[in-house]
Amino acid sequence: MIEIIDVKKRKHLDKLNAAAKQAHDHPETHGLLVKIYADWCGHCVNMKADWNRITDELKANYKCKRPGCVLTIANIRTGDLGPNDPIIQNLKYIPKDIQGVPLIMYISKGVRSLEYSKERVYSEMLNWIVTHPDFGLVRKDATATTATATATATATAESHRHKSVLRGITKKARIKFNKAHRGTLKQIHEDMQRQHKKSVKSRMATPVAARHHIPAYLRE
Repeated sequence: MIEIIDVKKRKHLDKLNAAAKQAHDHPETHGLLVKIYADWCGHCVNMKADWNRITDELKANYKCKRPGCVLTIANIRTGDLGPNDPIIQNLKYIPKDIQGVPLIMYISKGVRSLEYSKERVYSEMLNWIVTHPDFGLVRKDATATTATATATATATAESHRHKSVLRGITKKARIKFNKAHRGTLKQIHEDMQRQHKKSVKSRMATPVAARHHIPAYLRE
């Protein structure tokens, strides 16, 4: 499951801290991807549309590979990053050494496990998230395709097995029938041969009409 949490001022801060605790205590099943930004940051404003597109894409088309796992994506709007910043100071299980924004990092066991450092554009950021093994994501339709392929292969194998069994039954039945009625079949075959020979001997030849050639100069 992928969960999105938007933290603005103190709204949803408790929910974020609860998710961060799960990522701290159960890193094998709970992941935490954090984006820290500020309204006064020009780079943050420029990447906003691409980041929103990424979160929509992840939520709609991706899921955690492991059963029961959760990836929480937290968008945290900070103030001045100073020692009295109410958001930064009230974060739990998330590193507070924020030197600049925008900052995109993956938190594992309460520490900064990964930090994004490439160009902040849609394709680069999305590729980083969906291909890195620490996130453990897979497309939702990939599972459906695999299930369909497995079902098709199973149905095909079952069909081949049924055909093989049917061919075996048909062959055995034919052999048993021939053994049980061998004398009758032989008698029928001999009768048919005699009838055929008799018919050929008694058959009259088909008359052929005589044809007389008339030269072209005698034709009317």
